[in-house]
Amino acid sequence: MYRVIDMSRLLPGPYATLCLAGLGMEIIKIEEPGGGDYLRSFPPIQDGAGVWFNALNRGKKSVTLDLKTGQDRQRLLRLLGSADVLVESFRPGVMARLGLDPVELQRRFPSLVIASLTGWGQTGPWRDLPGHDLGFMALAGLLDDRRVPRLQWADLAAGGLQAALRITGALLQRTQTGAGAWLDIAMLDGLLSLQQARFANLAAGAPPDTLLTGETPCYDLYRCADGRWISLAALEPRFLAPLTEAAGPPARENLTAFFASEPRDAWVERLGNACVVPVLDLEEVAGHPQVAARALFDRGLPHPPTGPVTGRAPMLGEHNSILEG
Repeated sequence: MYRVIDMSRLLPGPYATLCLAGLGMEIIKIEEPGGGDYLRSFPPIQDGAGVWFNALNRGKKSVTLDLKTGQDRQRLLRLLGSADVLVESFRPGVMARLGLDPVELQRRFPSLVIASLTGWGQTGPWRDLPGHDLGFMALAGLLDDRRVPRLQWADLAAGGLQAALRITGALLQRTQTGAGAWLDIAMLDGLLSLQQARFANLAAGAPPDTLLTGETPCYDLYRCADGRWISLAALEPRFLAPLTEAAGPPARENLTAFFASEPRDAWVERLGNACVVPVLDLEEVAGHPQVAARALFDRGLPHPPTGPVTGRAPMLGEHNSILEG
């Protein structure tokens, strides 16, 4: 079993290590004594703990260390001697100031994979600036519609998922070379990588957003007779054909009136073969037959896409006995 030392907090790093836990890796979470990960006290609170913390850190172990003290730094170094991966999300330079410079750690532990997960990256004029998900998306051009997304794309997709993928790739490479790596994982980089189609349009002199952003009548959302909504994604001819047969020419005005004539679920039943899918409220998702059949929820918390994670989130310092091992 791979052992991962997780020094990260909040969303991106803990989501990355949750995905790694889903792959069967042991995750040892390093937290400050007293308070630990900020998400422990982030509302909403349930049974004395933040529900976000519990969702992102289930199945992990918690060890408390004060890395400003030499004694606890030595304890961490002993842990790293038995580890395969170190995940940290400090701003560039903080690890060095703590006496844990990744360059020196690589020399001491040549097979260790070190993942430094930040917003802006380890280089560039903005490397030392603070930031959050919204700002990373702003600089990456993802907020040009002037709307705040409901999902933290930088933290979770460009940060957490990218980190889990790159860590897994580095471990695979290590099986061939025996050498670890220091991974500079920037959420900004990940957000740009996600926009392959938009930048391809831009390079070709075409508008960046057309076909897949609601500009096309056959790829949009429509309100139904019961006030609920459906999504329509009838792009290919074989999906467009049953829609046209039922609704007539696929002009926006025509489709708007067509879908407003019956309730949402009636359209899903009738035109599922035309890529008509219900727009669900969040409260409806877990009960949908497809979601339920996939067993994606466990006591109200979704498993990560990399596999199931068993066990609850740890109490602060619950596994400090590992330090004596």
